[in-house]
Amino acid sequence: MNKTALSTVFILALLITATFAFGMVNSAPTYTIPTGPLTPPVISLESPANTTYVSWFVPLKFSINGGWDGFVDHCFVEYSLDGGARYVVFDPPFRVNTIAQNFSITLGPLSEGQHHLQVFATVGGFYRTGENSTTLEANDFTSEAEVYFTVDTSGQAQISILSPQNKTYKVNAMIPVEFTVNTTSPIESMGFTLDEQFNVTIPRNTTIYGPIPDGLHTLRVYSIFSDILPVSSTVNFTVDTTPPNVAILSIQNKGYNTSDIPLDFTVNEPTSQITYILDGKVHTIEGNTTLTGLQNGDHKLTVYARDEVGNSGASETVDFNVEVPIPRQMALVVIPPTAIVLIGGLILVIYFRKRNHMTAKRR
Repeated sequence: MNKTALSTVFILALLITATFAFGMVNSAPTYTIPTGPLTPPVISLESPANTTYVSWFVPLKFSINGGWDGFVDHCFVEYSLDGGARYVVFDPPFRVNTIAQNFSITLGPLSEGQHHLQVFATVGGFYRTGENSTTLEANDFTSEAEVYFTVDTSGQAQISILSPQNKTYKVNAMIPVEFTVNTTSPIESMGFTLDEQFNVTIPRNTTIYGPIPDGLHTLRVYSIFSDILPVSSTVNFTVDTTPPNVAILSIQNKGYNTSDIPLDFTVNEPTSQITYILDGKVHTIEGNTTLTGLQNGDHKLTVYARDEVGNSGASETVDFNVEVPIPRQMALVVIPPTAIVLIGGLILVIYFRKRNHMTAKRR
């Protein structure tokens, strides 16, 4: 390729690049710069009002409205409670020339007493200093709305749950649900929910029929009134219907040659009482022990445990045998009296025979 051809290609490339760049510039969005100073948005605060609320949760409702003859660089909305940190609730990542936004937030749980709420709406960015001015400035402009309100729940209705209580039950059905409500206001509906699974509408005290699985459970009783805020109360309780698991470790179904045998066992949960039955006799113990003074022969052993709720569990019954060898030095002690008489008589017979034999020889 000669130099003339190369030059032509280079010039065409430059023309194409310039045309593309010019098209990009023409297609880019243009923003009108507003005339300042900028008027901040108008805040219309609906709730809370300057009054007393009988709930720890108070609705925050307000609207923001504003417009400008150009696009502002930023516009954000914040609120602050009791002089604390400002929480941003609106901050679009693009330029705007108008705003009309409604907000609904729940404040709480709030402490008892008076509270101070402030809402802020800010706009800012570059703006012309006059309608036909080419001079630009940059600044932020903020509007504010505030209100003081009080939280006082001393006169609010309250639900007191009498049953179930915060304890462990050894039944998984027919648990009473009993409660009182300290108000005479008309009740529109009442109900309870168990473990936040479903709502059960009730007119009065009732019963959880079950079966309820073992473990921790949460019961919430709620009431909706015609003239005051809804209230609820919660209680935690536990269901335990499983008996303890008891296992004997040290004694097996076999023979032993000692009259003192260690009794070691395990229980898989805390207990209120431990007993064992040996050959029909009941013995209460605190833990591992030793069976002493066992007689020779066959024996039956079962260990029982009762947990803190009252569920009882038992180990397997162990059949074992005891045969203690008799020491040699004790052999004479255990010879029966009849044997002693027979041996003594035999010795006398032998003695008299020898004596008669000796007398016959002398003659």
